[in-house]
Amino acid sequence: MDADLVRRAPGRVVVSALAGTVGRDYRTATDNGVRHLRSVGADDVVAAPDVREDRDAALEALAGADLLVLPGGSPSRLLAALQDTGADRVIADRLAAGALLMGSSAGAMVLGAWTVLPDRRGARGPQVVRGLDLVPGVLVVPHWSGRASCDDWLAAIEDEVPDDVVVLGIPEESGVLVEAGVRTAVGRSATTLVREQRELPLYAVS
Repeated sequence: MDADLVRRAPGRVVVSALAGTVGRDYRTATDNGVRHLRSVGADDVVAAPDVREDRDAALEALAGADLLVLPGGSPSRLLAALQDTGADRVIADRLAAGALLMGSSAGAMVLGAWTVLPDRRGARGPQVVRGLDLVPGVLVVPHWSGRASCDDWLAAIEDEVPDDVVVLGIPEESGVLVEAGVRTAVGRSATTLVREQRELPLYAVS
């Protein structure tokens, strides 16, 4: 799945683990992402500077990405880092120019129209807020293993998220490829369309 995206990227792959804390956590997660992508075939892959520490250099790195990778961690930390620094606008511009974007766990969560913030809780469960809307009309529930594993998330989603938003339950080692608005399940297991109570067709990546 990851190797397929690397093959699709016409040039540089840029990793930015902004879902981690500033400093060692960011550097470790970003470097792990770089090593992983090299192991699946990326020749030109770099770690972006942390935009919270060096905004200009980080935005320049993001603006040069043909494939931008956002690893997992805290979705609330990632969303704030992107929105507070203008990195979200740079990413949107790169997508409009034809670049690819890959998010893992929290990295996938913030890309949709809505996202759950599990580390920010109210009286009725985790907060659900607007995402970056780079993948319109969806909300991602990562690490999906069935409704029983995230009842409080689903209750909060039903309270806050409009009925026309598609809720994607994505299992481990799996993902959803979005091309021209078409969603295809890829990876080890099928993704669940939670509200429709059915699975997306799963296609093997060659």
